[in-house]
Amino acid sequence: MLNHSIAPWKTAIAFDRAYIRNIKDAQGEIIAQIPDWEDGLAETTANARLIAAAPDLLEALRDLLSRAEIELDQTVWHEGLVNCDILAKSRAAISKALGDQTI
Repeated sequence: MLNHSIAPWKTAIAFDRAYIRNIKDAQGEIIAQIPDWEDGLAETTANARLIAAAPDLLEALRDLLSRAEIELDQTVWHEGLVNCDILAKSRAAISKALGDQTI
């Protein structure tokens, strides 16, 4: 399994010919940059925060999916008492994050 850069990731403002939001890993290494030609555009900040939260979101989703599969009887899912699409969407999101690796 491929590993992402060490979490937690954080956002930081950088000034280099343009206003840029850096996303840094736990070791302070830049793992992504988002240029912002509008000097502080709220959308750029929101995008940077979402990217920085990605490892935490992935871990939380994996934990929730694992717990749901263990705790809930599969017949409940198949009988439609709980929406099966939630599990499928969770698996698809994890697969997307991992580059379609086996979860």
